Amino acid sequence: MNNYFEKHSLIRLLYTNCFAFVALILISGCRGDEPKRIPDTMPDVYGAITEVVADTDDRAKAVVMVRAIEGVEAKFPEASITIDDETLIEDSRGEELTLAQLREGQEIQAWFEGDIMESMPVQGYVKAVRIKAP
Repeated sequence: MNNYFEKHSLIRLLYTNCFAFVALILISGCRGDEPKRIPDTMPDVYGAITEVVADTDDRAKAVVMVRAIEGVEAKFPEASITIDDETLIEDSRGEELTLAQLREGQEIQAWFEGDIMESMPVQGYVKAVRIKAP
């Protein structure tokens, strides 16, 4: 009789653990999209906007040309960054900006998303852009 209770206790324990595991998987999958935020790493691009060109590509909204500012450390002397619907654009106070608010001469920091083309200038999509508030 003791074997009977041990066997059923083990089966009950197995079912309980399986249920907990499945519940954990389902809960972690229901987190939804993470909010957009500026990465906590050094920017890939740091400079001044030299040109903003609206793009008609399916994914891209605009291509922004950036040139490093003299005296400011930057990874690349020039960059062509592509902004899409997923790109976060905000000012240095953390207030969200629109693409229409980008202007030539503004100081910009940008973080690449995915692969970049290491040409001259370097080219790639960006996940986040910070514009220095005046």
